[in-house]
This record gives sequence, C-alpha cells and structure tokens, in this order.
Amino acid sequence: MYDKESSMRSQHRTRSLVILFVVGLLLLPIGVFAGQAKNIILMIGDGMGPSQFGAAWLYSNRVLGKELQMVEVMKRGRTAYLVNDTADAIVTESAAAAGQIATGEKMTARALSMAADGKTPVKTILEIARDKGMATGLVTTSGITDATPAAFASHVAHRSDEASVAEQELQAGVVVLLGGRKQFFLSEAAAGRRKDGRNLLDEARAAGYAVIDSADELKRIEGGKVLGLFNMGNMAYEIDRATTAEPSLAEMTAKTLQVLSQNSKGFFAMIEGGRIDHAAHRNDAAGAIRDTLAFDQAVGVVLEFQQKNPDTLVIVTADHETGGMALIGNSKDSKDYVGIDLAAIQNVQASFEVVEGALGKNPTPEKVREVVKTYLAIEITDDEAKTVITDPIRKLDPYNYTYPMMHSLAFVLRPYLRVGWGSQTHTASPLLAFGSGPGSETLVGFRHNTDLFRIMKAALE
Repeated sequence: MYDKESSMRSQHRTRSLVILFVVGLLLLPIGVFAGQAKNIILMIGDGMGPSQFGAAWLYSNRVLGKELQMVEVMKRGRTAYLVNDTADAIVTESAAAAGQIATGEKMTARALSMAADGKTPVKTILEIARDKGMATGLVTTSGITDATPAAFASHVAHRSDEASVAEQELQAGVVVLLGGRKQFFLSEAAAGRRKDGRNLLDEARAAGYAVIDSADELKRIEGGKVLGLFNMGNMAYEIDRATTAEPSLAEMTAKTLQVLSQNSKGFFAMIEGGRIDHAAHRNDAAGAIRDTLAFDQAVGVVLEFQQKNPDTLVIVTADHETGGMALIGNSKDSKDYVGIDLAAIQNVQASFEVVEGALGKNPTPEKVREVVKTYLAIEITDDEAKTVITDPIRKLDPYNYTYPMMHSLAFVLRPYLRVGWGSQTHTASPLLAFGSGPGSETLVGFRHNTDLFRIMKAALE
C-alpha cells in the first residue's frame, strides 16, 4: 500500500544527503582536486612581461579584431601574480628562471637545473614525467639548446655549454625536440660549433629520431621521435619568418601534441615563445608584439587540444620581463594621452635585427633615415638620425644597453610608436601566470615561480 507520508520523508532524507555530500565536497581542501592530469603543457613566453602581454592584447583586439587566446585561458581557469627572484639575484636571467620552474628550487645565474651550489643536479619535471613512462617534448623559437628548453632536460654548470646541452637532451630521450641552433649538433668541420668532432644528427638518427629542417618536412611527420632543427642559429623572428622555410610556433605546437598524445600514459611538453625576449632585448616593439601574437596562436592550438582532452593541465607564463617595456602616452603633438600607435606598429616590415644589419657599423644620417623609412615606414629627422648614430644613452649606461644604436633608435621612435624601454636587459617586473585543467586550482594569488613546479608535480600524483 502506498504511504505518501513515508515516501515524502524518504525523498527529504535523500535530498538532505545529496546536499550534505555537495557541501562536504566544497569544504574539502583544494589539493584533493589538484591531481589526475594525464598531460601537462607548460607554455613560456620568454621575456613576456605585463606590457608585452598588454600591447599584444591591444593589437589583437583593435587591429586583428579578435581576443587573445591567453585571455581565453584566464577565462577558463585561474590567474596568479608571479615573482621570480633567484638564489643570487633580484633580477633573473633565463637559465635560473627556467631552472626554478623546472625543479622548484632556487637557482644561481647561468647554471642549468643545478642546486644553489651550482654543482648538484636537481631532477626536473620533465625527468619526473619521463620516469613515469610519459612522453616528453621541448619546443622553442630560439635555440633548442638555449637556456629555457635546456633547463628541463640537462644539468650544466653554465648555460654557454650548449654542446653538452645538445648531447644531454638526446640522452634524456626527449621524444620531440623542435627549435633552432643546429650548430651545436654539428662539428666545426661540418660548419657547426662542436669541438669534439661529433655529429649529433647522425647519432640522433641512429637512436631512432627523424631529423628534419623545414616546415614541409615537419608536416610529413606522423609519429616517433623527432629532432627538428630549423636554423643554424635562432629561428627567425615572426615578423621575418615569411621569407624562410621555417614552421610557425603554432605549427610546431600542433605537431608536438599530435606526436606526444600517441603515448597512452600521457605527456609533458614545454613550449616556448623564445624570440619575444630577443626582440625586447633590442627594444623592438613591433617585433616583440608579433612574436607575442605568434606565441598566442600556439596557445590557441593548445586550448583546442585541451577541449578534446580535458585531463590536460595547461599553464601559461613567462620566465622574466625584458627591456622594461612601457606603453607611453604622448605623441609629438598630442595634447592628451593617446597611447601606443597600433597603425604605426602594423606598418613595420622587419625586425630590428634586420634593421641593424642594414645599418651596418658606421652609417651616415642619410643611411639611417633611408633604412628606417624602408623597414619601419617612419620618416625621422636628421637630428634624430644623428642621435641613433651617436648612441648617447648606451654610452652613459653601457651595462644596461648592449646592442649598438638599437636603444637610441627605439628612443627616437618613442613619440612615433608611443612605446618606451627602460633598458635592454631583464627586469624584476612581476609576471602573469594562468592555467586551466586538473591541477590548476592552486594557481591563484601571489606565487613564486618555483611554485609552478610543485603545481605540475602534484598534478602527476
């Protein structure tokens, strides 16, 4: 016989239990949910401080008419304010910064994943993932032996020993290695920079790697181990890439995810926009913005992958800021604040690296004006051209301005582009770090970059 009152009491008890269960879940520590990531994708915009990010956001929204993919990561997940001081300095360089992210320990300048004594190797997140049977990958637009990728798969007393880095990256069994600086895989007799006479490309082939050097060859890769070295030095700046056979960072990212995701145990990948930093070192506003946008396109590729693979932790950050970039307010004739001239940025046709080469060592004022007009679409005055040649700021502060004429050129261009630079070196500017996916729950608030290692490690446990 149906007992309506008894049924209602039973339904009430069920609802109460469900409510208690949900409340209990909400009261559990965040760390309870911080694991269970099958894949980890760490993306580092080298030198990408808040102003580089902000300039790219303005350009993307106002010129390209679309939102940054990095903003989409923020909307999906969490955002933190990140600092990065090291064991021996307030202002870091890339080796120490990347090593701290890779190991969770404070590092000294120029040592790669060594303890603060500079001698003791510290296990990296890539090595931890590899030892769990996960596939691993390192991707960059600078050199694959450069400090950031090197810190994840090598242990070297000084980052300049890139020949040892190349050897260790192969010994570490990194499945996908994509970037530049082929010179450190070749002997001096083969136009490389190895003094031991070894040809690591042949050794890589013998170890089962497909060795490639162009975007077309990258497209044909379907799986297996891949060593892609697309330039003897660094890869081209994005603003110059159209004249090369090199793949974009987004293309390298897509192929890396395709290859690594074939491992049933998951993968770890570090993907770096390495030339944001190099453009900022030269105080090249348009170059830094274009490489930040190229990095952002790679973030978009990663987000598409995460959408289909929600068990993927994605972290996007920077190792440090470079150049003290500032979006300044006034033009030559402005009465009110106007800010960065996005149209002028859009008209720039080449990187400062190209401009520097075109100027040569001892240009005349006429030559300076001609080069600036040709590549930057800006007509400067004779007095401004003479300022570029005399390079007064570099003479006053040589340790913070290293590229001849480039900071003075950037200074002359300030009222034209409305972008200023504090130096040609790294700064202590705090950074953004944001992520989504399992394990991103604790990526909030004020964090040190060593915390990123602990967040990633916890996501694997």
